[in-house]
Amino acid sequence: MESFTIPLTASIETPRTARSAVAERLGPHPRCEELLLCVSELVTNAVLHARSPRHMKVTAHGDQLTVEVADGDPTVPVRREHDPTAPTGRGLRILDQLTRRWGTRANGDGKTVWFEFDLGEGAA
Repeated sequence: MESFTIPLTASIETPRTARSAVAERLGPHPRCEELLLCVSELVTNAVLHARSPRHMKVTAHGDQLTVEVADGDPTVPVRREHDPTAPTGRGLRILDQLTRRWGTRANGDGKTVWFEFDLGEGAA
């Protein structure tokens, strides 16, 4: 898979668009479902919480992928305790479990949330 960047908008359809872009470039892979779940979590957070997604960049280095989602809100995401029946609040815990590591960095007036995903590993 080559590296690519796609623009993002604050639309309910944006997470699906981001997942589709990654899936079509990755093709069939044993960890595709896990990767797409992580992509969905990052993009959904940018749409729902930051309300200002800008772009998603995916960079491949062998079996290692780095996925970055930039938005216009400088507020850093924080893990929340959630009710087990709540429909939200699990995204960062999913990243903790499925990615090699993740983090944030400031980018002017907003931030970039990123994760590293190893396609060569089994499920975490």
